[in-house]
Amino acid sequence: MRAAAIEHSSSSHHAMDDLHVQIDCLSDADWHAALAQFSDIHYEQTALFGAGQRGETSSHLLATETGKPMFGARVGIYAVPVLNRGLALVRFGPFWRRAGDPLDRERYSAAVQALIDEYCTRRKLYLIVRPRAHPDIYPIESEILTGMGLHPGETTELARYVVDSSLSEDDQRKSLGQQWRRNLKAALANNLDIRIGRSEDDVARFQSVYAAMVDRKHLVYPGINLVDLMPQLTNLPDAMRMRVALAYHEGKPVAGLAFAVNGDLGYYVFGASNDTATELKAGYALQWSVLNWLRENSNVKWYELGGPGDPGIKQFKKGFAGKRGMLLPIQEFHYCPDMVARSVVTMLFVARNMRNTVQRWRRGN
Repeated sequence: MRAAAIEHSSSSHHAMDDLHVQIDCLSDADWHAALAQFSDIHYEQTALFGAGQRGETSSHLLATETGKPMFGARVGIYAVPVLNRGLALVRFGPFWRRAGDPLDRERYSAAVQALIDEYCTRRKLYLIVRPRAHPDIYPIESEILTGMGLHPGETTELARYVVDSSLSEDDQRKSLGQQWRRNLKAALANNLDIRIGRSEDDVARFQSVYAAMVDRKHLVYPGINLVDLMPQLTNLPDAMRMRVALAYHEGKPVAGLAFAVNGDLGYYVFGASNDTATELKAGYALQWSVLNWLRENSNVKWYELGGPGDPGIKQFKKGFAGKRGMLLPIQEFHYCPDMVARSVVTMLFVARNMRNTVQRWRRGN
């Protein structure tokens, strides 16, 4: 289900007058140019991640005022044919905080209302909004979403570990978990050659280590092939450009880490390693190098590591977040006045849960 390209003016219920709303009619380049003007960037809101990677139809909405982008969202559509009902999923959006502008709660309200108007009222879909994992902004967005009648869903899958990347190197070491600090000391003693870049060669070397890891571990999970987008991600506008950190041992790459500064957050995006890297504890040296890079080359306060993952990954991220970081619980917010859409999405959730159960069983065998 994909709407025809639409452009219209809007007089918002939330004091954002003279908005011009563009729906499904921007080129990828224009979308990225607009997105780069915001502080709340996320790769899930790029045209790359939102290009039907998960069997969904991609939609987008951008509101401008006198030609200046004010807010927008990339939306994944899962619809059942004939019924024309289904799910509209906003992953880590909408974006609404223009870089350099004071925080405007009314703008966020207008963004959410625009999503409701388009995807619930006009298309009769079930809307889910997943806010970005920002320790300072998420509470504000959560309050506004609840106040507008969106209901928080019961999920723990969106929780994210975050590291306070604004600390000095000495304070950062003190914040680390005790075991993490010991492993970092051992990793640094191995004299790994850590290089950070974004060249085609850097990307190709990372992808090679990643492919070998996937094959060795027989990994299967949604989004596993998003790593194929790395060449495009390293060529996005500066405000969201991906970089690659590689750990070399005896001249060969043994581990890699893809990360980015997206607006006012640092993100860990992809990671890969081989058995040699595990022995050398290369992951500790890589993450430490990235944290130092963020401190020296950006103004971000928080470095997001993603969800807890399996017990080993959880222990790693928890120790890295340390005393000054946190595991930030994130809820998704639901809105749907259409009963048919509710029934359809309930069936979609059942199918998703069955798929996830099978995938967890496969990973455990």
